[in-house]
This record gives sequence, C-alpha cells and structure tokens, in this order.
Amino acid sequence: MNSKIVRKGVLFAAGVLLAYGSPVLARAVGNVQEAGQTQTAPAQQNGPARPDLNLTDDQKAQMKKIHQDAKAQMDAVNSDSSLSADQKQAKIQGIHRQTHKQVESILTPEQKQQQRAWHRAHQGDKSEQEPPPSN
Repeated sequence: MNSKIVRKGVLFAAGVLLAYGSPVLARAVGNVQEAGQTQTAPAQQNGPARPDLNLTDDQKAQMKKIHQDAKAQMDAVNSDSSLSADQKQAKIQGIHRQTHKQVESILTPEQKQQQRAWHRAHQGDKSEQEPPPSN
C-alpha cells in the first residue's frame, strides 16, 4: 500500500512539473529515451493540451533548470533505500511545493493567470474522469 502512495506522489509531481513547463520544454526534457522507445506526439497524448505561456528564452532556461533540479531530487529520494514509503512521499511533496513556488516566481502575472485557469479546468476534467479512491 505504501508503494501505491509513493507511486501516486511521484506521478503527481511529474505531472505538475510537465504542466508548468512549456510544450517545447517538455519535449526537450522528454527526448532522453530508452532504446526502442518512441515518443508520442503531443496531439496524440491523452489529456488536455497545456497552455502556450509564450515563455521568454530566459524563462525557458530557468524552467529547464528548475525541472532538471526537481527530477534529480526526486530520483535521489526514490533511490534512497533508507527512507520509508511515507518519508519518500513527504519528501516528494516538499519537492513539488518547492518546484511550484520556483515556477510561479518566474512567470508574469498574465502567465500565472493563464496557467491557473488551465490548471482549474484540467483538475475539473481529471476529477470527472477518475472514480473517487476507495478506502
């Protein structure tokens, strides 16, 4: 059961990281693939398209660094065998919050508003598609 919680935390954090990046940035980070693996075109991926925030080159560079740092931190947490599943989940949630704050700090007010509107719409779609968790 704890592995499910950790897995959900990792998937949630990864989803948020991708949601806050521009489509170009997400493709650049996603270009590292295993042998024989193909990358799905954005139009073929499930889920709503991310908004085009018209990031400046400087914002794109900052976003890339934020995402690379967060991924490295999450990889380190996941590979740390001394942590329990609950500890891993807590650390991943902390990384998610930190990443969110860093991303928000580089966006303009208009970009923040556009991102929040997309996020609200996306969360509404997601909650309609997924059944509530059973305890």
